Amino acid sequence: MIKQVLSPGITYKNGVTTFCVFAPYAHDVSLRLYISDTASRWSIRKSLAPNGDGFFSCALRGDFGGLYYTYEIEGVETIDPYALSGGANSVRGYILADGAADPEGWENDNFTPEPPIVWEVHVRDFSSDSWLGLPDAGKFSAFRGGISTPDGKPALIDYLKYLGITYVQLMPVADYGSVDELAGGYNWGYDPVCYFMPEGSYSSDPHNGLTRVRELKTLVKNLHDAGIGVILDVVFNHTYTKAGNPLDICAPDYYYRLRGKEPANGSGCGNETRSESEMFRRLIVDCVCHYVKEYHVDGFRFDLMGLIDVETMNCVRRALDNIYPDGRGKRILLYGEPWYAEPPYNVEGADKAHFFKLDERVGMFNDSTRNGIRGLHFVNVTGGYVQGHIQCLEEAMSGISGGDPQNPEFMRVKSPVQQVLYTACHDGYTLYDQICMTTDGNADRRAIHRMADFMVFSGLGIPFMLAGQEFYRTKGGDGNSYKSGDAVNKLDWRRMSAEWEGVNYYKGLIELRKSNPAFEDLASSRAVFRRLESPEGVAAYSVGNVVYGVNATENDAVIPLDGAKILQVCDIDRAGTCPFAEHSGEIKIKARNVFAGYVKEA
Repeated sequence: MIKQVLSPGITYKNGVTTFCVFAPYAHDVSLRLYISDTASRWSIRKSLAPNGDGFFSCALRGDFGGLYYTYEIEGVETIDPYALSGGANSVRGYILADGAADPEGWENDNFTPEPPIVWEVHVRDFSSDSWLGLPDAGKFSAFRGGISTPDGKPALIDYLKYLGITYVQLMPVADYGSVDELAGGYNWGYDPVCYFMPEGSYSSDPHNGLTRVRELKTLVKNLHDAGIGVILDVVFNHTYTKAGNPLDICAPDYYYRLRGKEPANGSGCGNETRSESEMFRRLIVDCVCHYVKEYHVDGFRFDLMGLIDVETMNCVRRALDNIYPDGRGKRILLYGEPWYAEPPYNVEGADKAHFFKLDERVGMFNDSTRNGIRGLHFVNVTGGYVQGHIQCLEEAMSGISGGDPQNPEFMRVKSPVQQVLYTACHDGYTLYDQICMTTDGNADRRAIHRMADFMVFSGLGIPFMLAGQEFYRTKGGDGNSYKSGDAVNKLDWRRMSAEWEGVNYYKGLIELRKSNPAFEDLASSRAVFRRLESPEGVAAYSVGNVVYGVNATENDAVIPLDGAKILQVCDIDRAGTCPFAEHSGEIKIKARNVFAGYVKEA
């Protein structure tokens, strides 16, 4: 057990700045201070003293906010793994004075959590479309209101307000190594270097350590002002490189799972980290708590969570639960991918097999339901229920009904709150592209697309969608666009405008979900779900006071309802909360169609 007398990183108290780094195998550790991130020589050099259990520290009188710094570990200069910001390309850390990067009104920033409806987007994709003509396209600062498309439709944050989603999930915004912050370039960002530092390529000035922090905070505040929460995609399962990574310079091999002398590769990206180690577990917990306290974020999505050990994920959940004295940390969302390329050796990973050991508020993406709805999308691309493969219906419905913890045939969860329901995310093909690949030209592909997400929005779980899914986003059949550039990845705002009818359909699905009180408490929602008698290949079910139905067969289906009166508000072409038909005693779901309606009170 490591005695953690000092906190890693920089602390300032009573006029004294303390620098602390974990370097358990080192003998010679020193601090270098620079006046800028490009200064050719340090201004101050100070040796750090060992203070037990692998920590080195020094204390300097004064406030050094605005300066840059590095550590020299056994003659090798490195950025601090706990640097809260830095200069260009993670060469030097930046000393961030308390409150110096806060945007105007930050002390009043507030978000009241709503039942989650999550919309995933890459920072650059959100605004890189040249049709919008933004001077800060692709940057943090483009997340703002007051922007319209050239033909007058809402864009950017105003568009998100119109659509009605309640959370934005940002693909990685922490510092990553695959893009030169000065030269520019495109990458999804799953190549972490410094976990606590915002990515400089999204900043208006990568050299200025203050700017990237202020602009990310402003992004969060602008979304909060629009009533939208912010979820960060975090990548703790591996690092961009091992050699030269600040963690490995400070503590060679300590932070990595090794196979012989080489790091394991359960991520498929190499450099698999060791979450079960005491100090990396602490780093993970410290990092998520930092983003909550400093950036006011509202949730986290863990990349390849199956590589993170169960105990660490439960530690993260407990830390978030207790981060605020009033208990509101329990409303912070936490979920991840319960899989990996290869399982971690001799470690209980936070994967599908260990769901029962995870807190039920550590959620997981339900790929079983995804596959049942739309089909497989890696290696062998197939269709699912919505393309007419009715044998996939029960796999699709396994998650829609809340997940059965006793059924090993499909993905199991303790409670509906533990599952994320989706048909597409940044990985793999967009939903529209997959439908195009698995249907012929005679199919109504947009109707199939709407049916797929109708199921998601009627299900007992957290509904999740890829940005642009509501206007049939396409990447031209690129199923792994992590470095394919803006032409493939940009959010196509012209397409949004052209597919305005589709946007309004999804807006209606969101309104319908918000109108159903049963979705306000997912933990108890199984109690108000009931599967209704229906023909083979058709699913009809009620969730609270709303009746839903999906019919991917070629035949109309009649569903008896024991004399109940139903006010229909949704079919394959219309969605919302305004009734357009009334049914008594039964409902008819037309072939290749959907149905939703309120139970009319007597």
